[in-house]
Amino acid sequence: MRTLFVVLVGVVGGLAAALQARFLGIMEQRAGTLASAFVTYGGGGLAIGLVALAVGGARISELRTVPWWAFTAGIMGLVVVASLGISVDRLGLGAGLTLFTGSTLVLAAVVDHVGWLGEPYRLDLARLAGIAMVVAGTWLVVAGR
Repeated sequence: MRTLFVVLVGVVGGLAAALQARFLGIMEQRAGTLASAFVTYGGGGLAIGLVALAVGGARISELRTVPWWAFTAGIMGLVVVASLGISVDRLGLGAGLTLFTGSTLVLAAVVDHVGWLGEPYRLDLARLAGIAMVVAGTWLVVAGR
């Protein structure tokens, strides 16, 4: 049951990401990258602030134990939001998300293999074949647009 819950959370997150990307594309087209990023982070910041106040479990003081480089996640989030808005607006939702997801999977495999951010998960022939298929599939979706 626990695995099923995690899978469902992942599916809901994926569905939300697809809708968010499309919404970002609409905002990008009409109001630009800066405005869409502001709405995303302003609205998200307000929502998480209210949730943290409601449940009282923010654990802000524990942030001092986090490595300095982990704090770049917020800046990377801005890159994510901007890149999704721009690519989805210009390529369409399917091609934009395919490009985004394909590049995410390739970097994740390299980071895992090298063990940059934790325990290494070595690439074997099956994983390399999967990555090659992801790259080929991404090319087909984006180029065929």
